[in-house]
Amino acid sequence: MPDINEIHPYNFPASQADDFDRLGHPGKWKKSLLASGTAWFTGSSYGAGAVLPITSAAGTAYLTDGGTIDLSKLVVGHIHELSVEHVEGASNVYVLFRNQVIR
Repeated sequence: MPDINEIHPYNFPASQADDFDRLGHPGKWKKSLLASGTAWFTGSSYGAGAVLPITSAAGTAYLTDGGTIDLSKLVVGHIHELSVEHVEGASNVYVLFRNQVIR
């Protein structure tokens, strides 16, 4: 049986990895991007799970299973959970990336 001190995440040497690598990202969102123009959220940019319009947002969000959302119609300052494939003509909108461990 392994020694608990060898496998517990708090017992890794500081030089091995940072806290986020060892323990994961706390919270529902782990990254944000202020979208401008066209941006795709596939491949290495996978995980866009919400948009947060600021001031007067503009553009269109394309959803991963089809359909679009006019970003100018969304409530400013509110997080809108959407599965976003890409945005076009975007301005004044943050795209939030999910912490895949926390659903």
